[in-house]
Amino acid sequence: MTEAHPTSEEGVVLRTIAITHTTNYQWKTTQIYVKNCGDFMVYNMNFNWWNDKWGLCIDMDVCKAEVTELNQNHRLQNFWAEASGKTADNALPRGWYKFTNGFEKMPEKCPLAYSCGADRPGYLSMPHPEIGEGIVERNVCFGNEDSCCVTSREVLVKNCGTHFVYRLYPTATNEKYCVEESNSNMCNADAYTEWDDEWRGENQPYVDAQRHDDTQLVTLGNWYRFMNYQGRMPLTSMTPQGSCGTYYPGYLNGEHPTRQQGIIRSEVCWSTSTTNVGQSCRKVRIRNCGSYYVYQLLKTASWQYGYCVAQDNCKEARTLEDRWRLVVNPYVSGQSQAADQNTKKGWYQMTIGHGTMPQYEPDINYGGQKYPSWMMGELPEVEEGEVSRIIRYAGTTAQTEIRVKNCGEHYVYWLPPSPSAQYVYSIDTDICLHARHLAEEWRNMFYVEEVEDDLHFDTGKGKDWYRFTTGFQMMAESPPGPRFSCGTRHPAYLNQAHPDVEDGVVPREVCIKEDEPENIYQACMDTENIRVKNCGDYYAYQLNPTVGEMAYCVYNRKTSCEPKVVHAKYGELAVVNCTLNSEKDFDSSEVEWTKLNDVTLPDDSLSNIDISDDSLLLNINNIADQNAGVYALYIPSTATSELVEVILYSAVEAGQKYYIVREGEDVTIETTINVVPAPAADKISWKKVPNKELSGDSYEISADRTSLTIKGVSARETGTYRVSVEFEVAGRHYNKHTDVIVQLEEEDEVASI
Repeated sequence: MTEAHPTSEEGVVLRTIAITHTTNYQWKTTQIYVKNCGDFMVYNMNFNWWNDKWGLCIDMDVCKAEVTELNQNHRLQNFWAEASGKTADNALPRGWYKFTNGFEKMPEKCPLAYSCGADRPGYLSMPHPEIGEGIVERNVCFGNEDSCCVTSREVLVKNCGTHFVYRLYPTATNEKYCVEESNSNMCNADAYTEWDDEWRGENQPYVDAQRHDDTQLVTLGNWYRFMNYQGRMPLTSMTPQGSCGTYYPGYLNGEHPTRQQGIIRSEVCWSTSTTNVGQSCRKVRIRNCGSYYVYQLLKTASWQYGYCVAQDNCKEARTLEDRWRLVVNPYVSGQSQAADQNTKKGWYQMTIGHGTMPQYEPDINYGGQKYPSWMMGELPEVEEGEVSRIIRYAGTTAQTEIRVKNCGEHYVYWLPPSPSAQYVYSIDTDICLHARHLAEEWRNMFYVEEVEDDLHFDTGKGKDWYRFTTGFQMMAESPPGPRFSCGTRHPAYLNQAHPDVEDGVVPREVCIKEDEPENIYQACMDTENIRVKNCGDYYAYQLNPTVGEMAYCVYNRKTSCEPKVVHAKYGELAVVNCTLNSEKDFDSSEVEWTKLNDVTLPDDSLSNIDISDDSLLLNINNIADQNAGVYALYIPSTATSELVEVILYSAVEAGQKYYIVREGEDVTIETTINVVPAPAADKISWKKVPNKELSGDSYEISADRTSLTIKGVSARETGTYRVSVEFEVAGRHYNKHTDVIVQLEEEDEVASI
């Protein structure tokens, strides 16, 4: 019957009955009369037109009926079709069924692709019914790798309390109804096979006479656990061909699952070449069991393929200890060992120098070859584990992806073969220990050679690392003054500040002065790009003097003013504080202070500024407008200068310049008064520009008069509001203000929002 039975109050009613067919659920229909007699129903039937193959159905409780049981293992959610073969439910007869294995019900979440022994495993897209809901319709989705619901069909489900029954129908040729089961069954000790073969270690060599392979797995589709080494497969293509005791070692091409992810579907690939172009790969399923992983594996293609297990790369990495790899060592033509194009990819520890790759670009023709390497990015912390990094080769655009791991006391690097014989993996070292000494006293920036024929030059010394062992053991940072300073015709000085110790090796520019008898502070005639490292007590410089008749100057004094920018409120004390790195031969009387432009301190116009006894500190008392600007310190004997900017905060500042509000809403304008001491509230005033006093219930000013609230803003209240403050600093009267604009939000803006 296609409609509901009548109630006893409805009496005799007309209803439709349908005759079902294998291809049509309402193949034929007819109408009959039905009456509810309370404990039973009566039907007015006409059997004259019935076929002898037709039968009248009587309803009953499907939970008590004898339904067909489905208990095939291939329906279980963890049954992998790619490993154990694929089946489908396209021949399943229509009818009521009960699952009697697994959790005895269909899953309610999308299974992994190829689960349940099918291309498209089926699951309920909605929860199962509760007891008492009766027979309900539910949708079964059939998914694949790309979608959880490629196709779907309706089924009937009833909750029988102790189990569920399902009205199922034939599926397409690649679809099957799944049975839910625990996703941790494979973590049980009796559910997986243990592997503890030593030859599987990723650093174990392949020996042809003792070759191993995995063509004979114990059970197709079984779960396996690695019991030795790291207990997991290597990640990405870190394993070189001819490792793991097999010809083509297998590694996981992806990441392992987290505990929350449970089971994932990934792939194992085999290193079939140095580049892995066109490599062979097969699917794998992995379960995170908390402290270990288990793998559902396929048989390998031939004896040449095997599954690998990761080793502790911190303890078992190969070593790189060739001295030609040090970045300070020049390339010697014909040094055949200096090549890495045939280096086996794998994990390496650098056991000489700093034990790390340089993180700055070395010079070409150093580090044992024409194109030494350097790593981009920072070295990882211990807790980061293995990280990916890019290395580049000096003077080229070539780059290689590597992996790095911090082992606590040292680092290990996963390295593939280099692009060619001229590209090598370099090792950083302490260039401070290898720098050549420059000890000549004439390099002092204050020394002036009086005889032109006695000038000194560095031209032709050759490119190398140098350190100064005279003066302050650092190159001058400012231009020397008179002609023939530093005992040379073209003095060279550093055009930028020296680095700190933690900066490592940094690029810097050297300025080479022109030889001008009159204009002694002329600009650079030429420049040289160098590298500098702060070695703590001295600096090391990579120099390449090629300009004729030039020499490098040594610095004897250095000043520093901190901070470079001083902010202050009206009436505050502002301090400009400078220091010297050495007081050798220092006379405070030669220090000159100037407020740009052309006001030399002390000056009557800036009488509120006090200069300390050593002339290195300015105290600006009761600071006001006349004090804002740039102050310059200059020491003529060393041509040392420093600039410090003094900035006054605005006496009154608004939180924001524009307030855009919806009509009818309130808005509060907040301000800050930057005056010391703070002025009284009656010195702060508000008005609406041009000159409208604020009155009425729409306006509310805070007790300290620093904020204004406009209630129920309408077009009348929009416009510019001005807050003013009156105050005195050192007897001088000031009146400062700031303006704020209030606008209504436009309707098209509201609509767009």
